[in-house]
Amino acid sequence: MIKNIKHKMIKNIKHKWLIKMCLCIVVTLIFSRQGYSQENNIAQYRIVTHSSSIDANQTGHLVVDGNSKTYWEAHYKDKNQFLLIDLNSKQKANTLTIEWGVNFATEYTISIISDHKSEEVFSTDNGIGGNQVLDLQGKEVQFVRIDISDVNDTVRGCSINEVVVLGQNNNRFKPSEVNQISANNLSLNNSKWRVQSTAMVNESVAEISNTGYNDTKWIPAKVPGTILGDYYNFGALPDPLYGDNMHQISDEFFSGNDFWYRTEVQFSSELANKKIYLNFSGINYKSDIYINGKQLGRIEGGFLRGEYEVSDFVNLDKPNTIAVLVHHNDNWVSGTFKILKKKLGSRISNGDMLGLDGPTSLASAGWNWLPIIKGRNNGIWNNVNFRVGGSISIKDPWVSTKFQSKDLKKADLTISTELKNSSSKAINGKLIARLNGKIRLEVAVTVAANETKTVILDKSKFSKLSIKKPKLWWPNGYGEQILQDLDLEFIVDGKISDKKNIKYGIRELEYKIQEGVLFIYCNNTRILLKGGNWGLPEAMMRMDYAGYDLRVKLHKDANFNMIRNWIGMTNHEEFYQACDKYGVLIFDDFWLANPKNGPNPNNLDLFMENAKDKIKWVRKHPSLAFYCGRNEGIPLLEYDQAMKKQTELLDGTRHYVQNSATGTLSGYGPYEVKTPEWYFKRRGATLHSEIGIIAIPEIESLRKMMPKKDLWPISDMWSVHNYQDSRSHKYTDDLEERYGKATSAVDYSNKAQLLNYETGKAMFETLQSKQGSGMILWMSQSAWPSLICQLYDHYLEYTASYFAVKKGSSNIHAFWDIDRNEIRVANNTREDIKKATIKATIFDAQGNVVWSQEKPISITSTSVKTSFPLVHTPADKVLYLKLELTRKGKVLSDNFYWLENKNKNCLDLNDLPKADIKLNIVESSENNFYTAKIKLTNTSGNISLLNKIKLKDKVTGESILPVHFDDDYVSLLPNEVKTINIKVDKKYLKNKNVEMHLEGWNTKGLKLDINKK
Repeated sequence: MIKNIKHKMIKNIKHKWLIKMCLCIVVTLIFSRQGYSQENNIAQYRIVTHSSSIDANQTGHLVVDGNSKTYWEAHYKDKNQFLLIDLNSKQKANTLTIEWGVNFATEYTISIISDHKSEEVFSTDNGIGGNQVLDLQGKEVQFVRIDISDVNDTVRGCSINEVVVLGQNNNRFKPSEVNQISANNLSLNNSKWRVQSTAMVNESVAEISNTGYNDTKWIPAKVPGTILGDYYNFGALPDPLYGDNMHQISDEFFSGNDFWYRTEVQFSSELANKKIYLNFSGINYKSDIYINGKQLGRIEGGFLRGEYEVSDFVNLDKPNTIAVLVHHNDNWVSGTFKILKKKLGSRISNGDMLGLDGPTSLASAGWNWLPIIKGRNNGIWNNVNFRVGGSISIKDPWVSTKFQSKDLKKADLTISTELKNSSSKAINGKLIARLNGKIRLEVAVTVAANETKTVILDKSKFSKLSIKKPKLWWPNGYGEQILQDLDLEFIVDGKISDKKNIKYGIRELEYKIQEGVLFIYCNNTRILLKGGNWGLPEAMMRMDYAGYDLRVKLHKDANFNMIRNWIGMTNHEEFYQACDKYGVLIFDDFWLANPKNGPNPNNLDLFMENAKDKIKWVRKHPSLAFYCGRNEGIPLLEYDQAMKKQTELLDGTRHYVQNSATGTLSGYGPYEVKTPEWYFKRRGATLHSEIGIIAIPEIESLRKMMPKKDLWPISDMWSVHNYQDSRSHKYTDDLEERYGKATSAVDYSNKAQLLNYETGKAMFETLQSKQGSGMILWMSQSAWPSLICQLYDHYLEYTASYFAVKKGSSNIHAFWDIDRNEIRVANNTREDIKKATIKATIFDAQGNVVWSQEKPISITSTSVKTSFPLVHTPADKVLYLKLELTRKGKVLSDNFYWLENKNKNCLDLNDLPKADIKLNIVESSENNFYTAKIKLTNTSGNISLLNKIKLKDKVTGESILPVHFDDDYVSLLPNEVKTINIKVDKKYLKNKNVEMHLEGWNTKGLKLDINKK
């Protein structure tokens, strides 16, 4: 939806069309006289920065979109405004045209900027609006700036409809590439698509969706992706995630308009006489699908797949056009109580009216951990591909497991799949299944015309499906994640109609309610669930297989074995594959947020079509643990009954819970930081779906996410990046009370890491102590550059919280239960620990022993045991507790605490002398990875807290990310030695002078050049 405003008559102008025509003649004469050639609007779709806008819709970039119906309007409260157009590089500019809006500037200057030098090219205190043309005479220009001092309207702010800069350059708009589709290349995941708003397109559907249409001036698009991402990639928008740039982007333009996608396809002649199917894995929100002018169908809902047979509509001898009309959300407009721009002290404003459209990208309506995403992540966000075969398609196969006894020596497998007949006649054929390349099964099947038939292969028909001594799939920390292959083929008249391969794991989940709490068992072993919530994989859905693989591995390395897919916002197959690979169970929500965060969906049928489709494709994954109907609330009765019924009907092997926070689960935070004592007293006995963490990032990331001027003191820009509600202010109060008042952003970040470490570890140690069902952190994955709710940040820089929860979640863990005042040991493995020794020692800051005790200990599998009480009286200054669990000279677990002083704070940590740490580095290469074994030795006579290793580019000072650490933020006693192993892909080191930095709370910093060979 684009606002069409009727412009007022401007002084002495009766017919604007006549002025424009005269203007074109004048400009043409000028160009002819001066010999200009290859004229292009070099400002079109370039980045524009505005000083303010009247609302979230009339923003600066609309002046360069090529459409005079859209416009920028400044806020009326201040007449002093500016507009800055970035042409991306120095370019020769011939003319500058400004089409002023209803409320035009009367006093203003126009400047051009190049090589950091500004030249004023026009100034007036008597502006008359209309269309203004300036001859720039081929000058080199990188920026055009309009500074406004006064406006003709005392009530409204200045408005500009369009700015055009004509010049000579290499045209950014190139003809589209044609996809070459063959049997070996069926994917349409590429950048050969184009996208454009329907407000900019006047042609008919038939023209747009047929070959021959000229889409050269459309925006290049990457699929999968989002429309907002495409405009950013093209250079039409500033980075939406930096500073407050999201507020420079028109919500109405991206969220309130429909958009067309187009691409062209040339099919190989080898595909003649074959059935060709076009598949979409996800489009947000609703979409109409066309090929060569023919509408194939409509996909409704953000998470519904669509498959269309296109055999009768394609040409093999010329290019074919695929066009997709993506419809905007019906309820994209923010509600009355929605906070559109966060400021210090702003109340929480989670969710919005977008819930009415569910299922859709509800998180993009904005939460306390995410801004409102302009465009609501609309677009072809998931995979697109062709499939070639016969009339019978194999749909959604999966393998389930049932053990015959608790000794796990024999597993009965059941293979289920759908067979779809897309023809108008019955077809006889045979289904062939191969398990792991060794077991072959075959069954004759008849599929009626246009029928979708479920076929089940089990041990009642095939004794081979009873597997002796099976190789099992285990959650992380309990065993290997062995994945095996299921290959299916359907044969008709000796030819393969379709074939499918999936990975499966032999494992059986059981669900037990014990004292009102849901416990999960895998392969007859109770699993202590340790994990984090994912609210959105990435703010603009920019996550591919490598991105998911990396982030899920970070969870595995943190000793996590569960990720909660909060309100179902993560739906890429690649996410589930990574969880299968790394043994991370999935707590899988449907798309219903807390009832306070948005209304119920309008359409039950649409919701359930998406839900049934989701169940069908996720059920094959061994990592899928259970389904959840609603976040922090009970679904409407008809929704609850429908979800429960379909999970039983289409799956039947997983548990369904209706509410994430009550019943057999618990939740509701807390979201603000609490003391370790609080966690030990009040958490750890249940399956707790959300426990909040703040986790302020390192200074390097603070600098990346906002301008230098906003770093300190804490400002509204911090609020834009989620430092806004009471939890953030309380965090600062707690930090300063415990560690001292921060004097700079660097000091604040350093003190934050102390608090991050203390609280993050305690959250999971209380679970270890009480051996409840599980603890799910809110949150573990950072969707955008945030100051809260993360373990590592959006740039993949760790916070101390990551290594704190990694320590607190260790499978074998020695810890101090502060509530019981006991030293305890947890064994969350399948093996008993026998004849180990636990030792606890309290030191002062110089490493002198204040108290020590050790004791033999044995711990049975999946249990916790007390060794002895801690004997400790708070002293004048902070003391330090070190724990070590050993067996036969091998350290099974170690742990370290700083113990608050008798004033219940740690202020004297600020007085710790600087410690000298010696580094010894043994570098090596492992395939495409640089690896290093780093030995840290504390050569001083003082304790050294939270030592961290970082890799940086010596020239730019930028962090090199991502880097895998087996530990970091380590504390060292005098003369103590610790080893940290790191691993980084060499592609991140290429063409860089790499330094290794050692930093710490009271450590003398070190910088060492490293070898990248």
